[in-house]
Amino acid sequence: MTVSLTPILLGIFAACSQQHQEPDSVTAEATKNHLADETSPYLLQHVYNPVDWYPWGDEALDRAKSEGKPIFLSIGYSACHWCHVMEHESFENEKIAAFMNENFICIKVDREERPDLDAIYMAAVQKLTGSGGWPMSVWLTPELKPFYGGTYFPAEAKYGRPGFLEILTSIANAWQDNRAQIDASADQLTEALTNKFPAVEAGKGLITLAELDLGQQQWVASMRTTFDSIDGGFGQAPKFPRAEDLRFLLAAAHRLDGTIPGAQAKEMALFTLTKMTEGGMYDRLAGGFSRYSVDGQWLIPHFEKMLYDQGTLIPAYLDAYRLSEDESYAKIVRQSCDYLLREMVDDAGGFHSSTDADSEGEEGKFFVWTPTTLAEVLGDDDAKFAAVLYGVTEAGNFEHGNSVLTDAKPAVIAAAELGVPVDEAEALEENVRARLYEARLKRIAPGTDDKVLTAWNGLAIDALAMAGRRLNEPRYTAAAARAADFLLAEMKLEDGRLLRAWRQGKAQHAAVLEDYAYFINALLSLFMSTGEERWLLEAQQLGDHMLADFWDEESGIFFDTDGRDESLLQRLQQPWDGATPAANAVALEVLTVLHAFTQDEKWRTPAQRGYAALMKMASSNPRAFASTLRPLAWAVKEPGVAVVIGTGDSKSLDIWRTALASSTYTDVLPVLRATAAMKSEIGLFQGRGSVDEKATLYLCEGQTCQLPRTEPIE
Repeated sequence: MTVSLTPILLGIFAACSQQHQEPDSVTAEATKNHLADETSPYLLQHVYNPVDWYPWGDEALDRAKSEGKPIFLSIGYSACHWCHVMEHESFENEKIAAFMNENFICIKVDREERPDLDAIYMAAVQKLTGSGGWPMSVWLTPELKPFYGGTYFPAEAKYGRPGFLEILTSIANAWQDNRAQIDASADQLTEALTNKFPAVEAGKGLITLAELDLGQQQWVASMRTTFDSIDGGFGQAPKFPRAEDLRFLLAAAHRLDGTIPGAQAKEMALFTLTKMTEGGMYDRLAGGFSRYSVDGQWLIPHFEKMLYDQGTLIPAYLDAYRLSEDESYAKIVRQSCDYLLREMVDDAGGFHSSTDADSEGEEGKFFVWTPTTLAEVLGDDDAKFAAVLYGVTEAGNFEHGNSVLTDAKPAVIAAAELGVPVDEAEALEENVRARLYEARLKRIAPGTDDKVLTAWNGLAIDALAMAGRRLNEPRYTAAAARAADFLLAEMKLEDGRLLRAWRQGKAQHAAVLEDYAYFINALLSLFMSTGEERWLLEAQQLGDHMLADFWDEESGIFFDTDGRDESLLQRLQQPWDGATPAANAVALEVLTVLHAFTQDEKWRTPAQRGYAALMKMASSNPRAFASTLRPLAWAVKEPGVAVVIGTGDSKSLDIWRTALASSTYTDVLPVLRATAAMKSEIGLFQGRGSVDEKATLYLCEGQTCQLPRTEPIE
């Protein structure tokens, strides 16, 4: 069989027309490969594969150079369904493994531990194939330059894809027969990956407030062109919960209040957030969101649940609640925060990374129901109510007659249809939900990737701290503080720099930009929620490292990595949003907030240069730069800072906490402190205390402050 690999290598592999040679059968032995000392759950899942996997490191890279063999680099993550499929089909296959071991140096990487490697080689795969995804399969020269790649390959040809062994055979033959051409193609591809941003134009400044308002109207109009007015979201299936798009629209709705674009922004955001919770992508029993919907109606999820989705969607629903005052959004926030505290928190204090889609070898089995399984738990009468409430039918909406639970009908409607007193509907709904949740806990659960990542924990800490102050839920703030203390104790080195990943007492891998940016943002969120000076001081120290190690003076934006790892082909600059907010955008936002809190120009200057550098690109593609555009008003006009000094009486402070969570104070940064500081390193607190034994607000913009207030604005 002839296997054509890529356009760039078409000439090399056109000669590889012979059938692949089947390797001799190899007896399976339960021996460990070189992944045995790793801590990543994803890597440990492959430790007994017959493939002689190495982790990324000197041992594997040196062996590739000394033996002159190409590297097969496989990148995935624990919750990835197709990663598990490829492992079972190919990496557990003795014949395929023997061929891999003979002809390649095989390296396994957890993309969540090494996003730097993932980003570089995903860019290569996208250049080669026009698309990307996981599992990622890339072949490299011993100099680590990619020359061929793809995603999932079946063991045997199907789905319109060549078989994995056929691919391996053609590459091995080409490596022997056409090495010079492979090297030339690898050089060409590596050169094409360079994405260094040009130098920022000298004297280029930010837009004005008037230009910002006009720009926001244009950006809203641009996003409206792909908005799904029937089911919410943007584009077609599969649909991802792009929280940053929605948070941008909510911010634009506030700023453009009273205008048609403002109303359109509000409609798109709130409609999408509501539709997302009505479908099966939202876990009706435990809370929390799955990674994406496989259909356009948010009905059937891809069942893996990622920490970063909870960390970005909770703030989106909090913003929706503040703008709309609709309690249903606050309910989603509480359920999702409770999910984090109940199911995702590590005993040491941090939060786990994800849960799998599969259990007992079947995707979604843990989450689905039938009328029969409902009755087994609830009895016939309550099962009928649950079936109407959650849309569970004999035919099902998923595979094999199973149903994913949805918000099919409001509880009062379900009750009325079944003759249940309407005034009992809400209590019955909660009772049914709790009983089904407890019954589900007895099932075999999907696996959990229990490593702790600095960046994703930063998102979760920010979400919990924000929920704590906006919903007046101290337990969420306490959980956020505990996780932040854990990261500072376990992830911060003696020189003040951060590590990225921790599991079972071992922290490793140098932090990347998103680790710094997200964690600094989390520390600032905790400072706003508690007024404790230590959070701001830690944020400033990490901010100094972020500027020193990642900021590029020439382009005005940040690199993704600190440049210390010589095995990386290059330092990427990727200022656009992905599944998580762009690290560049969050870095610029935290610099802006640090300046608002400290009035130190060392924070403001790089922030202004960064926004100026990105404006043209962001304006032309707002959905890719939503996290850059959302806080832009704070860069154009410095945000106000609302400091509340309490008296030690929580009730008086709670009055201000509620007021500052309302839309009246959307444009200010709140800082709530229980009592006055006797001595303070923070200028915000110096010379400020409560007035007339009441919690007191000090509202300032830059160097200009209003008179203290003891009562909120009506």
